[in-house]
Amino acid sequence: MTVLKRRSRMISFRLSEEEYEGLKNVCVALGARSLSDIARDAVHRLLDDGTAPKRNVETELQLLGEKMAALDQEVRRLAGLVGQSGGVPRALDAANS
Repeated sequence: MTVLKRRSRMISFRLSEEEYEGLKNVCVALGARSLSDIARDAVHRLLDDGTAPKRNVETELQLLGEKMAALDQEVRRLAGLVGQSGGVPRALDAANS
């Protein structure tokens, strides 16, 4: 179990309205306790690996959505094949054996 360190330093910076709303959305999506937790996590990541994030969360979510759509399309295609053959297609059945 990690021992919480007392936080005695504070930083402050300004965000545009769009940036603030985006940060709030990330906070909700990740189930974070506060905006500070999200900002602190980003700082920890920068300190741990010394690099800036390659992509922002919005980009990652878009890519994930695209992958899920492709997966859904493939599942529908396979379900159609199963429906047409009245069971598991032989190629799939052999692959699972």
